[in-house]
Amino acid sequence: MKKEEYRAILSRLPIKSPTPQDMAMLCPHLTAEEAVQAFKTDSGYVACPPLRIRHGFQIVSYRKEWVEEIKVWGIINGERTQTITGTKNHPALLDWSYAGRTRDSYADNKSHGDVFTPYRHMDKAMKFAEANWGKELILDDWVSIVELYIQDPTDLVNDRYHQDYPRTKAVLYVTLKRDLNDVCNDHTTPESELFDDAISQMTLDPVIWYEIKGGRGCFTEFNCARCGAGLALSSCTGCGHRFHDDQMRCGWNTPLSRKMVAFLRTNGHKFLVDPEFAWKKEQQRWEQIKEELAKAANK
Repeated sequence: MKKEEYRAILSRLPIKSPTPQDMAMLCPHLTAEEAVQAFKTDSGYVACPPLRIRHGFQIVSYRKEWVEEIKVWGIINGERTQTITGTKNHPALLDWSYAGRTRDSYADNKSHGDVFTPYRHMDKAMKFAEANWGKELILDDWVSIVELYIQDPTDLVNDRYHQDYPRTKAVLYVTLKRDLNDVCNDHTTPESELFDDAISQMTLDPVIWYEIKGGRGCFTEFNCARCGAGLALSSCTGCGHRFHDDQMRCGWNTPLSRKMVAFLRTNGHKFLVDPEFAWKKEQQRWEQIKEELAKAANK
């Protein structure tokens, strides 16, 4: 089996009222009988082969069929009471849950915020991946990670949760060989160039992202889907389009790096404004900062 084949199998989740064949399909490292027994025993969480991280694993879960009571609260004779008005049936469900790690998945063999929990058949899952796509597996040797939300400030979402909120077109997950704060405070070259030097891994796949994230917390930033520039609190720092400040984003003016732009384009994203425009503005800002730092050093 190839890694891409197994990733396609995971894409079939969630599966309602799964059959024994469905369970076996998701567990190529087990016999059909072992797969069914694993899902239907104890918590129903089963370790499955990893896609990117050596000594890690994916976790698929099985939830048994259950019946929910529909309850209505009311007041009878001055007392608050609860009445069951009916029931709702929830079929059995096979679903992707998250990714797990072992200490060996880190190049330094240390914990990075993880709670290392053993899962049923995790050793078989890791051995299967090693035997079938081992050359594509890597150890975690990065320092920090960041989620970059690529949003369009001209395509605004208005619903019960958002007001004039830029629509997310993609989420780019990136790992860095340096701490993000060190990159932002370096100033030896424009930040986007420092990012290119620090990038270790990139993916648009959230399933793989949970593997490479491990136990670390991550930074979250926002960039323009039109020109690649950073999104400030209420406008794009490149093309200038405005949107509502939802008080949730920190805002920044660092454009996507050249490697990031190339990666997004390879995966089908089209920029309506050439990111060169954002890089030129960044270069101008950096030259100004460099001049100000030089003046401060000479005082």
